[in-house]
Amino acid sequence: MNISSISPNLIPNEAPLSSSPPTQEAKGETFTEFLSRSIDQVNDLLANADKSATDLATGKSENLHDAMITMEKAETAFKLLMQVRNKVIDAYQEVMRMQV
Repeated sequence: MNISSISPNLIPNEAPLSSSPPTQEAKGETFTEFLSRSIDQVNDLLANADKSATDLATGKSENLHDAMITMEKAETAFKLLMQVRNKVIDAYQEVMRMQV
């Protein structure tokens, strides 16, 4: 996941976003598309970590360092995804508790 896709205002040497409401073309991807793409990326990282662990166990690879880095990346991405999921669920529950 690229951090610049999450917080575009923090990118150096880039003009700040305008205060006018974005149009459909300027908005880019929707939250659903972003979330789906992020889940796919985490799934790919987990699959790569599983493959590197299998390769290490079967003797196809002898590079323990790369296997551990791959597994840590996958674990960190999965933990981030779970925290985002928890925040979305908390926000949904808070909205459902609101009285109209």
